Amino acid sequence: MRPLRRSLPDPAMDAPQTPGPAPGHARTKLDLLYHDVLGEVASLVDRLETVSTSLDTAQQQIQAVADTQQVLPQQLARQLATTLEVTAKPINQQHQQSIQSMLDATESRLDHLTQEAAQWARITHQSARRMAFIAVGIGGAAGVLGGLLAGLALGQWLIP
Repeated sequence: MRPLRRSLPDPAMDAPQTPGPAPGHARTKLDLLYHDVLGEVASLVDRLETVSTSLDTAQQQIQAVADTQQVLPQQLARQLATTLEVTAKPINQQHQQSIQSMLDATESRLDHLTQEAAQWARITHQSARRMAFIAVGIGGAAGVLGGLLAGLALGQWLIP
């Protein structure tokens, strides 16, 4: 806002000239009083202009603060999101590495258990085959022996 500059009227020029016993002396006191009052008024006008300028500056500063307060939550939200993302990445990577190492350890243990189970299955299968061969051998021998005994028994009964 531009400061207001007013030119004050000169009372000596506007005042009517009146003849009197001591026109110069009375007029000078009145002029001095008039100039003093006008000086005070001019000083007050200057103060008002200064206050008005200060108020305009304060209003602009308040508006700037209000604008900052409106933008601040958005800036804080962006900064918080960025901070969370930056902080979460290493934690997420560490978490994934931990899970991967646990999965690798579990996989190696399961592979080992699978190999042992396969080995035990082979041993069991071989044992079952041996037992089957032994059972066939014993069954065949028992069949031959049973046949011989039946033949002997039948031969004694048929041949008296």
